[in-house]
Amino acid sequence: MDKQETKRVPLYSQIRAYIVERIRLNEWSADDQLPTEAALAEQFDVSRFTIKKALSALVEEGLVYRVQGKGTFIAPAAAPSDLPHVEEPPGVPTVFRPVAFIVPSIQSPLASRILAGAEDVLSERGYHVLYRSTLNDAERERDILRDCLRLGVKGILIFPADGETYNEELLRLSFNRFPVVVIDRYLRGVETNCVCSDHVGGAYDAVTKLVELGHTNIGFVSVLNKRVTSLEDRLTGYERALAHHGIPVDYRRCLFETGEARREEGEDTDPRVLLRSYLSRNPELTAVFAATVSSGLALVAAAEDLGIQVPGELSVLFFDDYEYAELSRIPPSCVVQDERTIGAEAAKLLLSIIDNPSQERRRILVPTRLVLRQSAVARSDGERLTRNRNGSIGTVT
Repeated sequence: MDKQETKRVPLYSQIRAYIVERIRLNEWSADDQLPTEAALAEQFDVSRFTIKKALSALVEEGLVYRVQGKGTFIAPAAAPSDLPHVEEPPGVPTVFRPVAFIVPSIQSPLASRILAGAEDVLSERGYHVLYRSTLNDAERERDILRDCLRLGVKGILIFPADGETYNEELLRLSFNRFPVVVIDRYLRGVETNCVCSDHVGGAYDAVTKLVELGHTNIGFVSVLNKRVTSLEDRLTGYERALAHHGIPVDYRRCLFETGEARREEGEDTDPRVLLRSYLSRNPELTAVFAATVSSGLALVAAAEDLGIQVPGELSVLFFDDYEYAELSRIPPSCVVQDERTIGAEAAKLLLSIIDNPSQERRRILVPTRLVLRQSAVARSDGERLTRNRNGSIGTVT
């Protein structure tokens, strides 16, 4: 037996080649209608998704066109004389098996560590990772997804662009059982395979720690971040922790500001300005849980603008860590995500789906851990300083 490894040509490529060859041999002419997707699927004994993928490639090449409600037809431009012979053998001497890893930006330490964890698992199974960056743009994400399908990727790991909805192309792939695993978030009401941190549990642990430190007037902030399920889950964890400890949730202490409405009205969207206003409206706060690193850093800066000492007068606990945080002037206490494990679990789930696409969809939660540094401390007994709305200092007990 030849020891050289071979890989079967993707089914959709074989079907595409078959159709091109029929056009080249003039068996199908301009404006002839192709058999239905169901008929082609039965002829080749493949899924309709595979047929759709082959036809989509031909549409992109301008060899066929679609008429909604009627079917697929040979394009007039598909002249037989212009088409090369495309006979493809049943096996090709290659071991290239690509999997796409799509993220908003690889410059994010979070994304790069997730990629490292995924690549460790995928490389052991002989898969190669194709990295693509969406620059957090939904239209670019859609185009990249289509490119990946044309490249014949075996599966997709995707950290979606920010937003309250999934890209339609991503939803289509999920509904058609193409191997896709979503990282960090999910869409409520839509079943998808996903792997993410336990955002609810991490926020719950953070707020519980603040309660254990003696704080009861605890706020929540998420500034200039789009509403995604990961941030909504962190708000849920905040609410559950307060409820568990018998502390009423006062939503005047919760700031979930996306900034979109302010931008439309031409109002100031500087997070530091927004948080100065927030702290002035809530002078009784002794601790705040910041749902993101950027929100936490802006909160500390805003507090200092108002002369509020962190952590002496205001304890702050972040969700998520950042590089060299321990070297900051005020090293932040924070919830830390296990990014490499997220990547590894996402890769394992993807491989499982590639092996068995019809399995039930799963959501895997990866535990977080709490790291205590210097931004959150125990509340002092007795009187404490508070900042009134006009900026003057008073005391409460």
